[in-house]
Amino acid sequence: MVKRITKGRREPAAANGHRLLFRYTAVDGVKQSTEVLAPVDAWQTGDGPAAGRVAVRVAPGDRRSIEIDIRVHSTLPSPVIADRDWDAWQRTSTKFASDSPDLDAWIERSSLDLFLLSDQTADGFFPSAGIPWFVAPFGRDSVMTALMTLPLRRDLAPAVLRKLSDNQGTRDVPERDEEPGRIPHEIRQGEIVRTGGAFGTPYYGTVDAPPLFVWLAAEAARWLPERDLIGEFEPNIRAALEWMEKRGDLDGDLFIEFERKRPTGITNQVWKDSGDSYLNAKGKRPEGPMAAVEVQAYAIEAMRSLAEVVAKRDPAWSAELATRAEAIRKKFERAFWMEGRSFYAQALDGKKRLVADIVSNPGHVLWAGAATPAHGRATARRLRQPDLASGWGIRTRSSRSKHYNPVSYQNGSVWPHDTAFAAAGMARYGNKTGAARTIAEMIAAAKAFPDWRIPELFGGQPRRAGVLPTTYPVACVPLAWSAASPFLCIRTMLGLSVAADGSSVGLDPLLPDGVDRFEATGLRVGAGDMDVRIARRRGRVHVDEIRARGLTVAD
Repeated sequence: MVKRITKGRREPAAANGHRLLFRYTAVDGVKQSTEVLAPVDAWQTGDGPAAGRVAVRVAPGDRRSIEIDIRVHSTLPSPVIADRDWDAWQRTSTKFASDSPDLDAWIERSSLDLFLLSDQTADGFFPSAGIPWFVAPFGRDSVMTALMTLPLRRDLAPAVLRKLSDNQGTRDVPERDEEPGRIPHEIRQGEIVRTGGAFGTPYYGTVDAPPLFVWLAAEAARWLPERDLIGEFEPNIRAALEWMEKRGDLDGDLFIEFERKRPTGITNQVWKDSGDSYLNAKGKRPEGPMAAVEVQAYAIEAMRSLAEVVAKRDPAWSAELATRAEAIRKKFERAFWMEGRSFYAQALDGKKRLVADIVSNPGHVLWAGAATPAHGRATARRLRQPDLASGWGIRTRSSRSKHYNPVSYQNGSVWPHDTAFAAAGMARYGNKTGAARTIAEMIAAAKAFPDWRIPELFGGQPRRAGVLPTTYPVACVPLAWSAASPFLCIRTMLGLSVAADGSSVGLDPLLPDGVDRFEATGLRVGAGDMDVRIARRRGRVHVDEIRARGLTVAD
């Protein structure tokens, strides 16, 4: 958490009829205001929050609408952003339908939230990370969101690649953890970063964004073969790969480690970035630099996938990538696998000792396909044990751990994207039953929240009849990761894989309990598009109907 050291002047709220005005002057003289126009009788202003009352008489069965207009102003130049068009978003997105009203409602709400979070660019839609704390471009968040959202629409991927490429590190700036080839963690605007009250922008304190960036480039190349994304972003891809090998690997052991360059930087530069998310047996943060288990998995999959995609255009580069990925994978298995627990460790500390507590991170290893078949199957089974599977999703830390706290940020809470990764990983290693149960739990969790809008995270208490999940008071709602989660679940349900050249796809379907039919219409993937319906009959899930255009389909 960055402590704010700059603070401007806020004027008292001013009311004039239906108009309410809030004004703020930053310490650098920038003036900002928010104007609210509403059909209130009279705005009440004073020491507390401004308030207005609207009286509307509504007869039984009747409908009324209230229009409230909110306008923001700044003396800074405003970015040029295309008008938001929900109808156009819907027309150009894949259509999904099932026999489950809850699943359909979750999908519809999530698509709307992604639309609300995304700005249209020349390359597609770029998603901000979340409201209210993360309304900014985030490297890790945007890449994961683009990866998960591919079944809904493909155009987030090129927009994310473009934005992150344009802000890729080019020099050494320790105050911002910038290094050549490094992908930014966050690109903030506003008074704090303008006036030196934070670590600057862009800030590069993440080690997983570079391998995730490469992975997204390879995956997007499969989904959009008509656009030469590898050729377009090859200099940036190579720069990220070089950072992974020469800068991210701090000690030459093939693994990517994290260690901030300045005391003002983020301590844990991975997705579990809270200060207490990495703990040893004594409850202390392990000595660094640390190598997180999921980061190595991302790197392995990024290089393997890219090797497949570039095999024809650059055989030498492909061979180099595949060789390095395999070398890392072999060492990864020896270093991170805990034989006595049949599970992967969370990390290696600075002395290459295991950070051995049972956490959710190995679910990411399965999603990335970095585990051996035997270890992958064992990990999938372990993720479904009741100390990790709460009934609403996968806990970030085992309930058997002495560090477990179900209402903490990342030490026992449930994160929807984390759970979706685990479900995808279970299916990837053949545990369809576990994947189906996990997705069913996510649908139930979405139903438990208002409007099927699943938040950033929620409590990890065991699911009990008649008891809703515990809300986390300051969670982002909506959050891009969470809104993208159902679309990764859809890909898992379809069992959808895409060939390196985009010419063919594979299907290996599953359905969660409570869903016996699911269909996707106008799914654009690879060299064509398809309509597909999967169904459960006599206890087995199969492809019920498929119409593909420009694609070969194997099931």
